[in-house]
Amino acid sequence: MSILQNYSEKSQSFLNPLCKLFKKLQLKRCIARAGFKKKRGPSVNDMIIGAISSGFIAENLHVASNSSAGNLLPACESSMYRFMEGTNGNWEQLSLNIAHESYKNIDTLNSNREKSRYCFVFDDSVLEYPKAKKMELCTWTFDHNEGCSVRGYSCLQMGWTDGESYLPLGAKLLASDEDSESFKKTHKQKACPEAIRKTGLDKRTHASQIRTEAQERSKPDLVISWIKQAMKNGFKASYVLFDSWFNYESLLKNITPLGLKVIGMLKQDHRKYYLLNNRGHATEYRTLQSIAEKMKVNSSKRKAKKINNAILFSVTVVAATANENVSEGIKLKLVFVRNRNNPDEFVVISSTDLTLTDEQIVKYYSRRWKIEVNFENQKQYLGLGSESISVKFDNLAAFANLSCVRASLLEFKRRIESDVRAIGALGKCISEQIREMPIAQSILILLASIKALPEILAKKKIITGDQVKAVRREISSLIRNWFSGLTCYVTEFISRWKKDLKDFIPAKTL
Repeated sequence: MSILQNYSEKSQSFLNPLCKLFKKLQLKRCIARAGFKKKRGPSVNDMIIGAISSGFIAENLHVASNSSAGNLLPACESSMYRFMEGTNGNWEQLSLNIAHESYKNIDTLNSNREKSRYCFVFDDSVLEYPKAKKMELCTWTFDHNEGCSVRGYSCLQMGWTDGESYLPLGAKLLASDEDSESFKKTHKQKACPEAIRKTGLDKRTHASQIRTEAQERSKPDLVISWIKQAMKNGFKASYVLFDSWFNYESLLKNITPLGLKVIGMLKQDHRKYYLLNNRGHATEYRTLQSIAEKMKVNSSKRKAKKINNAILFSVTVVAATANENVSEGIKLKLVFVRNRNNPDEFVVISSTDLTLTDEQIVKYYSRRWKIEVNFENQKQYLGLGSESISVKFDNLAAFANLSCVRASLLEFKRRIESDVRAIGALGKCISEQIREMPIAQSILILLASIKALPEILAKKKIITGDQVKAVRREISSLIRNWFSGLTCYVTEFISRWKKDLKDFIPAKTL
């Protein structure tokens, strides 16, 4: 039974946009490359389309199956859940494949300059299950927002962004090490002592791999392997964006050989950095707070005009541990930015790309906020952490990646429909006209304001009535000098609007 053949007139308007997206992003090909197989019953394509569509029908699969739109799903609720927890397909690979198809279409809309600014983004968020008793690999996970440990998982996600669009490439559920001594000191018992353990899995299968990643591999190791996998699948990026949790010297040194630059926030802790003098030699070994105090003293002596008042100053340092030589460290450019919530405090953003200006580093780092918005949208609207309460880890991991698939579909639809460049040559012509018209109108408004300046000054009695003509002549002279000093391109552009500008600039000049 196919979901494409069993829709009513009322549901037709709902399904048509999704069907167009599935065809545009070659969903069948993505499913086949992810290794999904099914011997009997509805096809794999119909089951996955039904799982994706259920999130737009209702808040979860259970509500969608029991709603009036339940006939849109290719199978009953229990069959859908059994399919989601099956081990025959790789949901992480499916999420990556769909994101890559979206990426290829978005990439065609960007210029070469925009392509050189692509970024990978990493972050994690806590998925809480307070009533869990038998959930597989459910552990005590520290929630920084709550300031305490909760039952659940740490959901690590990787994303790609060009500054306008954000595509989640997948999700990994990670568990805490409840057998460690540090854990036993803070918790009397495990989060789910009766949790079901799935054993006897073939280590070559995806089910075994996701359990190994959840229990044994650290987040920095997963970040490196994930970047390699994304680049192998065809994603391109120039920068990797981190928050302060991931931004450590060891991880930066492993990412740099991959040809990527790292921009991230630094923790203001006990870590020290080597300050460099004018000749590039390491002179002092200081903490961030100590560096800030020294630079504030030096900046107070200089009277340099700042372009951005939020940026305090920047400095080049070498990040190396006390056991390493300076030559073994990695050079960073640190940008100290005033904390808008507390002007007396600051945040520090580091970059391994020393050629970027302070403003560019802050601008690129601001793109990291897109993954925070993505987590919020997935949790509120796309079912992340709330769509399934199964005790089986395969089911929970599948639904976590399913929310990433939905986010990629929605972002692709939004970008294609909102970006005028998506309609080809006509869009390019329209975008040029849109870009030129506001500039021309701005010039007209500016010159009109300047022309009215003498009358305004006379009205406010700043100048006398006899001086109005003299001021007007002086303004006309300044405009002529300004116009004659423009580049050929700008002169040609303004010449297109000479009919509108003839009242402001003499005809001989134009």
